[in-house]
Amino acid sequence: MDSAFNTAGALGWHELTTHDTEEAMRFYGEVFGWQFRTVKMPHGQYHLIENHGVGIGGITDNLIPALPSHWTGYVTVADVDLVAINAKKLGGDILFGPEDIPKVGRFCWIKDPQGAIIAAISYLSA
Repeated sequence: MDSAFNTAGALGWHELTTHDTEEAMRFYGEVFGWQFRTVKMPHGQYHLIENHGVGIGGITDNLIPALPSHWTGYVTVADVDLVAINAKKLGGDILFGPEDIPKVGRFCWIKDPQGAIIAAISYLSA
C-alpha cells in the first residue's frame, strides 16, 4: 500500500500555525497523547508531531500576526509549481511559496476562491 507521502492527491500532513507553540504542544499532547520533536528550519523551530513514533504533522509559529491560529492540510502533488500556476488560473491565490523545505520537498499555500486555505507539497524522492 502506498503512503500519503507518495500518492498524488492524498492528504498526508497536518500543520498547526499558532501564536503559542508551547501551549499548543501541551494541549495536544494531553488531548491526543502526541509527542513532539523539535527541528531547526529556515524560519525558526518546527515541532514535528509524532503519534506512536510516526510523523503526522507539525506545529509552527504564526508568522502573520493578523492570521488566527489554524490547521492546514498538505496534499501530495507531483509538481507543486504547476499546481500553484493552475490554482491561480482557476481564481485562487498563492499565499506562500512555492518554496523549498530543506531535505523534505517543495510546497505552497493556496487560498481557494471561497477563502479556504490548503497546501500542496511535492516530497523529495527517498
